[in-house]
Amino acid sequence: MAESGEGSETRMIRDETRLIRQASTGGGTGASWDELAVRRLGYVSAVGLVVGVLAGVFSFLRQPNIGEVRSGTERPMLVLPVWIVASGIVLLSTRSRLSARARLDIGLCYLVLISLLVAIFRHWLPYAETDVLRGFSPVVVAILFFAAVVPVHPLRMAIAGAAAATMDGLGLLASVFIEGNPLPGWNLWLWALAPDVVTVPLAVITSRFLYTMGRSLERAREMGSYRLIEKLGEGGMGEVWSARHRMLARPAAVKLIPHHRLAAAGDPDATARLIRRFEREAQATASLQSPHTIEVYDFGVDETGAFFYVMELLDGLSLEELVGETGPLPPGRATRVLLGMCHSLKDAHAHGLIHRDIKPSNVLLCRRGVDFDFVKVLDFGLVKLEVDQASAGDSGLTKDGSLVGSPGYMAPEVLRGLEPTRALDVYAFGCVAFWLLAGRKVFEAPTAAMLFYSHLHDRPDSLSVAAGRPVPESLERLVLRCLEKEPHERPASFEEIERELEATGLAAQWTPDDARSWWASRAPVRRARGA
Repeated sequence: MAESGEGSETRMIRDETRLIRQASTGGGTGASWDELAVRRLGYVSAVGLVVGVLAGVFSFLRQPNIGEVRSGTERPMLVLPVWIVASGIVLLSTRSRLSARARLDIGLCYLVLISLLVAIFRHWLPYAETDVLRGFSPVVVAILFFAAVVPVHPLRMAIAGAAAATMDGLGLLASVFIEGNPLPGWNLWLWALAPDVVTVPLAVITSRFLYTMGRSLERAREMGSYRLIEKLGEGGMGEVWSARHRMLARPAAVKLIPHHRLAAAGDPDATARLIRRFEREAQATASLQSPHTIEVYDFGVDETGAFFYVMELLDGLSLEELVGETGPLPPGRATRVLLGMCHSLKDAHAHGLIHRDIKPSNVLLCRRGVDFDFVKVLDFGLVKLEVDQASAGDSGLTKDGSLVGSPGYMAPEVLRGLEPTRALDVYAFGCVAFWLLAGRKVFEAPTAAMLFYSHLHDRPDSLSVAAGRPVPESLERLVLRCLEKEPHERPASFEEIERELEATGLAAQWTPDDARSWWASRAPVRRARGA
């Protein structure tokens, strides 16, 4: 039946791409460069099979031999079936249960055998004294094609290439001693075999280039003990990749600032600030112990000068994505989410840390073992110590005068340029709660200036009005208290917010079974935010 949808060539390219990615990262099913070489060997043997069949067909269509010296002689047609069978065996061996190294050794032996067969087929007809050169050596073509397609270690290619090159001379000697052909003159020996001698170092250079390039790619995608697999996101602070520990096979997410991005900063002071912020985020996140804060595994600088830290890889979606997909959450589910956020943020405040960038895209709802709807707070890139002499005088403005935080979730005191306090996170928490329950931001405006004005002066709408459905009064009252303009009028701490949320009794309306049923209808989505 004819193939439909994507063609075999498209699938071949897709599979090849997957193998290259696995070979360069150590991910997937443990694929290696040897496995990639075996896949390429399958292509080589398939080409050999086709060429062998075509050579047999063309041999029956050839013109009769011309010249008295070649009359009565025939090429040994037996080599063609041997060629075809050998190609088929190697093609089948690439799909066997042998190790990748063993299958690759079979492929190298196949190169030598095919070189012998084509040499015999080429030299079997006797040379005449008037002959200068009988075409281009197919042995040379076979060696170079193999080296350019199959990525093997240069030393192994040197051994196999040298052995294959000697087959050209061996095939010529076989025609002399077995068939009784006259011995060609030295000049014909030179023209027949010199290309083989030159081909071997060319094949080794080609193999070394491909092999070294692959190994360099592998090293470039290593961060400490982790190997990068796939880019998950990119933003102002760098890139986030899915990764895997080389020894533990543990999936993880790696957040990094590539060396080229540091160099692009230009200003040494700007580069230093970016590095300090990155280090501060890693150290701050690693110091926290709440299970609702993303966990950091490692931190360091790689050989290229890129800064990175390794964190857990989560299966879930952000609150921004969740509300965008489902609309406003029912009060019970929203309350459970808010309780998880409280746990993370009260732990941060207990360590003297202010997050300063609480927003729906920085809170993930995920599956974690047997727990569903598990909350994870991410991206402590703007975190600030409440007592930090190194950053004394750092208000809501950075040194270049830009505001710190996200406009839709920015507390009024930040806009006034006052020193950040814990109340800043409480206000942003209220904005996130409003988003969950109403399905929109507290204030929406066409320009940033108008949005800032609303945060400074306007009163939020009633949650029930904004949501278009009743919201329990106790929950609405708490959210609106978090959104008070003056910091001292908001709840004093996340412990207080947590107690009031629990007192509403709304969390009981969203049970673990409800969460499990909701997640059962979704495919896994591996995420790591914070780029």
